[in-house]
Amino acid sequence: MNEQGNVPIVSGKFYGTSLNGIYDDLEKRIEQTKRQQPANIEYKPKSLLQPSRYKEEFWKQNEALANAIEFGNDDVLCCFVFQNELGKRRFIVTHPEDMWEDFEHVPMEKRVFYEVIPENLPCFLYYDIEFETDINKDKDGIKMTSTLIDITCEYIAKYWNYRCEKSVVINLDSSRDGKFSKHLIFSTKDVAFKNNFEVGCLVKKICFDIISLVSSENSENDILSKFNKSELEELFVKTTKGKKLFVDLNVYTKNRHFRIYKATKWGKNSHLVHAKDCKCHWNKKSRKSNDFDLFINSLLSYLPNAKKLGILSFNDPKSLQIQHYSQSIKAQTKQCSNSKLYSEASYNSLNNFISNLIKPGRIRDMKHIANNHVIFEIVGNRFCQNIGRWHKSNNIYFVIDLNKKVMYQKCHDEDCQYFTSVPKKLPVEVAFYFEDETDCLFSTIED
Repeated sequence: MNEQGNVPIVSGKFYGTSLNGIYDDLEKRIEQTKRQQPANIEYKPKSLLQPSRYKEEFWKQNEALANAIEFGNDDVLCCFVFQNELGKRRFIVTHPEDMWEDFEHVPMEKRVFYEVIPENLPCFLYYDIEFETDINKDKDGIKMTSTLIDITCEYIAKYWNYRCEKSVVINLDSSRDGKFSKHLIFSTKDVAFKNNFEVGCLVKKICFDIISLVSSENSENDILSKFNKSELEELFVKTTKGKKLFVDLNVYTKNRHFRIYKATKWGKNSHLVHAKDCKCHWNKKSRKSNDFDLFINSLLSYLPNAKKLGILSFNDPKSLQIQHYSQSIKAQTKQCSNSKLYSEASYNSLNNFISNLIKPGRIRDMKHIANNHVIFEIVGNRFCQNIGRWHKSNNIYFVIDLNKKVMYQKCHDEDCQYFTSVPKKLPVEVAFYFEDETDCLFSTIED
């Protein structure tokens, strides 16, 4: 048991006995090399310019993330995940440079590693894009990728007046027979998003706008109008359930595991590699390999200069600006919540909708309760749908069911205490903030 009270994990047992021979052979070669060295050559520790070596392993994610925060003051520690052939995942807290050194010695077929994107901490914008090629033989994935990057850069320029180009987008390919698959990382080294929930809100906004424009003859969009409608239509692919955008919207969840460069999935020879159509370039500052540079730059949560970053927050699409990094962002990771979390933009959208609905009244209080429901207490508007008029003194309130994307009215009057109005669907421009890929809004469009 180590100082943190965790039971040590025997790596040989976790990786499997098949690695024992490799380790034995490696030890023999090390001993042989030592015998061949002159007697006056001594072991040299890591350079003072390199991060100190730190590594802890855990079976529980919350313990690993807490450890990374506690011991990552001087060196930025990241949380990685290794998955074995049984599907069990082990969490590794270490500096990315040390992670890469260990990663390079793992056999290719066992490189099943992920980065944990910690909730409420800054990260870069990212995409997971994919489609089945067997039923989309006419699709040009490379061209579609280029269009999506251009669209995203236009949205960033519009909302934050920040110039973003293909030269900052790391394009990693994991395609295999029957499937087109890529990871896109917007490695904007001077700005990052407040957290991956905010990233998800921007991506959902982009997807919603594309769907709206393609699905309607009369829709207008000052950003998407720069693109031909045929270019936008090309972003939709066939699935067993209909047509949908080739963007995976499930990757913006709490503490998301995102596959790292050169890693694969168990049983699939689909390692993430540097895509041929990648336009990204950066100033090489290390003497290490290009693979190492790609690995470091493609990490979403590795921000060694975080305090100097500008932070992009998608709170209110009508009023956005680049904010300064604050230590309060880091403190948020210590807060726990059993409720499903959404970004500030989600709740701002809901607030604006309710505020417009209840005029001349206003929202007195809002609270998130169990079962993913939100209650809005109203003052200044006591109109009750049960009696068809205003109550003389008692206030009304609205309940929002975020799971079903519906709302209904209740009130505090004793005579109406058991009344619940007929559920009413939230408008799509509000509901989409709370959607994921399993919901109908983003699943399909009509042929």
